[in-house]
Amino acid sequence: MDILGVIGDVLWILALSIMAGASRMAWSKISKGEPTPVAWSPKGDTLLRLPRGPALVLLPAGAFVISLYLLVESRQADELTMSIIMLGLRATLAAIFAVIHLTQVRRALNQLAQEGKIRL
Repeated sequence: MDILGVIGDVLWILALSIMAGASRMAWSKISKGEPTPVAWSPKGDTLLRLPRGPALVLLPAGAFVISLYLLVESRQADELTMSIIMLGLRATLAAIFAVIHLTQVRRALNQLAQEGKIRL
């Protein structure tokens, strides 16, 4: 059994569950069809708004697809060095996707709250 692969799987499962939890919490606070901010300029201006569903699901879904690709690639690593590199890559990317999603959800909720568009 490839223990490094399993550790990478666990890290991705944790990251994806964190993203799903954040999306679920935000889903209950944002009204259906509400244009939800998903991208901002460096100055803080809103660049892109999407409906609630795509805004909360696209990043976790993309992260899931990437995790599947990395899972397959990590299982094909036959040397210890490559297995360690794949674990490092998987751990880093899982954390990056989770932090990006949490930041995006927080900024969207804060902005919608300032606009008075959050359900209590």
